[in-house]
Amino acid sequence: MNEDTRGLDSNARLDWHTGFEGGLRLSLRNYAYYIDIEREHYLSSEPLRIDFLVVRKNADAVIDNAIGRGFLGHNLIEYKNPYDELNIDVLWKVIGYACLYKSFGRTVDQIKMTDITVSVFRAVKPVKLFKELVNDGKNIEPVYPGVYSINGLLGIPVRIIVTDELEDGELIAFSVMSQNATEKEIRQFVQEASKLKEPGEKRNADAVLQISANLHGELYSKLRGDDTMCEALRELMADDLKEAETKGMEKGIEQGMEKGMEKRDTQKIMEMLKDGKTPEAIVEFCKYPMEQVLKVQGEMLVTK
Repeated sequence: MNEDTRGLDSNARLDWHTGFEGGLRLSLRNYAYYIDIEREHYLSSEPLRIDFLVVRKNADAVIDNAIGRGFLGHNLIEYKNPYDELNIDVLWKVIGYACLYKSFGRTVDQIKMTDITVSVFRAVKPVKLFKELVNDGKNIEPVYPGVYSINGLLGIPVRIIVTDELEDGELIAFSVMSQNATEKEIRQFVQEASKLKEPGEKRNADAVLQISANLHGELYSKLRGDDTMCEALRELMADDLKEAETKGMEKGIEQGMEKGMEKRDTQKIMEMLKDGKTPEAIVEFCKYPMEQVLKVQGEMLVTK
């Protein structure tokens, strides 16, 4: 889809950043031992922050997928959902974040400028931005499908990651959040995600599914008709279903208690009326609402 044809609609209200975080963590889960991922890493005491920071804990560890191969020690990530604009000022703002981040080391030059990368993730290729950069003498090099390196900006490695174009199997979480996601990709993701055991990984997969299912409702309805896919989806949603069941049971218990109390009160009001107590007296001594007392009295008259 051309970036100029996109408009704001109900999808703009989706929690895109949480979905992206789920995709990012799933895509790098095989390397979780070697990296730390922080969401909205604060650059100062003021509300100035980058979307994500990926810090390598082991410089010798190999992160072998299309986004991880370009990582250095400190990797700043800006995520733009399909309805956010990505222009030259946004790009320089993120590069500015990298400069600020470098300056906030605990000691002088603790964070080397040569050890920082900047990545901007966006669903669709920013054609206008690329054209402007080329006209300004910058070189844009496609490194992997969906990964573009921009050379000539302050010497910092800067990449634009176009998630709609990613083909790396480890990055399928981003593919299913694309408006161009295929049934094959969604099936693959659902099958892989249903096998996840760690609670954190399952939560990340759920965040991705929230976005994907909203974008591709018809495809997911179709998958529910497939026994294998239905079971995989059921496995993924087991915690949600259990929570819903628990809430339903709690509500049922609550309603049962209310009905029990109502029945008990009705019996007490009937006994007092039979003893000759007036509705006014019952209200005064028992503090029941007059409407409730009169209702019981009316039902007694009808049954006589």
